[in-house]
Amino acid sequence: MTQEMTDIDPQAMFVASLDDALVFLEAAVATLVSIDLEGVEADELADAVMRTEVADRRLEAAGSRATAELAALHALKGRRPGGVAAMLAEKLGLARGVMHGRIEAGGRQATPAGRAMVRGEITSEHERIIAKAVNGLPGTTGGAAVVAFTEELTEFARTAAPADLRAEAARRVAALCPSKGRDRDEHQERQRSARLGAVRADGTSTLTMTLTARARAVVQRALADFGGPGGAVGCEPGSDDRTPEQRAHDALVHQWALGTTVDPSRPKGLASIVIRMNSVELDDPTALVHTDSGTQLSVRQAVSMAGGMPWFVSLLRDGCEELHRIDVDAHPEHRIASALQRLVLYAAHGGCTFPGCTVPARRSQFHHVREWSRGGPTTVVNGALACPVHHGFVGDGPSSWKTIVNPDSPGLCTWLPPGTDRLTDA
Repeated sequence: MTQEMTDIDPQAMFVASLDDALVFLEAAVATLVSIDLEGVEADELADAVMRTEVADRRLEAAGSRATAELAALHALKGRRPGGVAAMLAEKLGLARGVMHGRIEAGGRQATPAGRAMVRGEITSEHERIIAKAVNGLPGTTGGAAVVAFTEELTEFARTAAPADLRAEAARRVAALCPSKGRDRDEHQERQRSARLGAVRADGTSTLTMTLTARARAVVQRALADFGGPGGAVGCEPGSDDRTPEQRAHDALVHQWALGTTVDPSRPKGLASIVIRMNSVELDDPTALVHTDSGTQLSVRQAVSMAGGMPWFVSLLRDGCEELHRIDVDAHPEHRIASALQRLVLYAAHGGCTFPGCTVPARRSQFHHVREWSRGGPTTVVNGALACPVHHGFVGDGPSSWKTIVNPDSPGLCTWLPPGTDRLTDA
């Protein structure tokens, strides 16, 4: 079959009936799928891919037209399109929405986009995007303007991916309707969201996000920079066996990690993510440890996060051995604790020190065990981690809690309930 045959006028071919055409089609498809493609040259295979794609688009258009005609016949008998869609969906094992879409698409084949779909020049997805954009135009838009708008988008769709067409359609609608564009931005801001799901039994979790256009652009940039083969990981050319979804995951994590690295302007640089582990845990790659935000991960995963940045994983040996090399209490007269003092307390306590509280260090505050207002210095010994709720428990009122330094555990305070003034009473 030559390329010219795809342009043959169907009316010029002898077809006795619709059934004859379908028999001919089924026989042709059966022949096509039975052909052995082994040994076929690349150019011939590329030509086959292009031609089958065009044929598939035209076949889908024909199916949509038949579906729309069937819905019209049922409408004459008083049956609603929704009932037809439900009937066909059940018979074909498809979603009702799919059948609704085909009925609607079959009724739009007289539009510029519909005709392009029938010729196989654009996909049904392209046509749906254009139809939705047309529906978004103001009711005052004239017929000639609507046709011109549709023709321009159809021309753009011939060489554009659906995502690019969707963005271009939105841009053009916004240009024609400035007020709608402003409403669209406000709508995006209202809809933006991110939800981190619970940790599953296998340690994985889900992240569900609704992105604004700006956020999507940022994500797309990260995927473009780090989401290709070999992106965000070191490997030999051609040896990256990750799936596209896994590459996207690694690209985003890599981008986020770049945004949470140390501030080079600060002396000694402090990690933005801190993981507590001791020497015994470090020797067991499968041991589970926690970050300062409460995320549980294995020691192997924790160490791998360091990469070329050994400061990323902080190891506290024998309680305070490593800390003796650093003057963590250089400015006890400052009311606000330093980031380094917070890291020391995290290494020592792990999180909020209120009895039974599990709030992690990332969401806890530096608490002066002996109040700053009463001369308590900003030092590690006089400091403790307290979540905002329990930090608010401390005060001078009759229902307030108090904190005192625990002589048996330097750096770890004891919380005294209301009405308790001495450690022996607690």
